[in-house]
Amino acid sequence: MLQFFDITKKSPWFPQVKALYESAFPANERIPIKHLLDNKIKREFWAFFDGDTFCGFSNSITHGSITNIVYFAVVPELRSRGYGSQILQDISEKHPDTRIVVDIEVEEDSKDAEELERRNRRRDFYLRNGFDSSPVDYVWQGEHYRLLSAGGIVTEKEFRDFWKEILKNVPGAKYP
Repeated sequence: MLQFFDITKKSPWFPQVKALYESAFPANERIPIKHLLDNKIKREFWAFFDGDTFCGFSNSITHGSITNIVYFAVVPELRSRGYGSQILQDISEKHPDTRIVVDIEVEEDSKDAEELERRNRRRDFYLRNGFDSSPVDYVWQGEHYRLLSAGGIVTEKEFRDFWKEILKNVPGAKYP
């Protein structure tokens, strides 16, 4: 059973989280990690452990009936061992009355076979874990995303309203 802890800059595991964040997400898909730690947006930023072993992290935002998993990664050497599914289950248990959404890069925009395989594996992982395709596609920071949801469909209007509300007090922030 995984345990999870809030991540702060002073957390002893912060360097591991930061390294995984920077290696798991391309530069155009990341925001500065300091923004994941500030209080301008109420986020859940959790590190997951199996005993003393750091397994991964999640960063999500909940507002109203939607929980958006913004960033989520498992340590590469520990993938395909069920940790990702356990992390999703923990997030779901913490938010039983919300629809949970994730975004994935659109498969048809893949630049090569290796990237297409990664995108398909990511999509299949979420589908195996109870997520369904959504009618929402959007472009953010030059990347084309498709929304997947669990617990019910989230419409494009709901998704845009979610981000509009979340970012209303963040000067210069762009929402999908």
